[in-house]
Amino acid sequence: MTMPPDGGLRLRMELDLHALSAAQRQLGDFLAEAGCDADIRFRADLVLEEVVMNIIRHAAPQGASRAVLGALCRDGRATLTVEDDGPEFDPLSAQPRPLAGEHDGGFGLHLIRRQSDAAHYARTRSGNRLELAFGPRQQ
Repeated sequence: MTMPPDGGLRLRMELDLHALSAAQRQLGDFLAEAGCDADIRFRADLVLEEVVMNIIRHAAPQGASRAVLGALCRDGRATLTVEDDGPEFDPLSAQPRPLAGEHDGGFGLHLIRRQSDAAHYARTRSGNRLELAFGPRQQ
């Protein structure tokens, strides 16, 4: 686990299930220690799993070799950043499949959009960068 100067978390990940599982544990520990509530930790974990699984399933076969997770928690709000070196893919502008009916995938785009409170995608010189924000929700 790496702690950048801003007090956040930065993890370099291989694109496999063991690395994802380890990153999820480290993210959960970091967010809990930083004061993010259980709902934010749950939603951040769920979205991280979906984003990285999509990178493993779709980008790795096309040459992606790594992902980098960044996380911050301030004032009870969390920000996650996931970067990968795969082909360009913007999950925020991609058309999700309808939720009804039989499909082979496509539900993750709905999940990412519903569970995060704000999201931003950018294509950088080194790959894809997805930033996701999570805040407290009314119950």
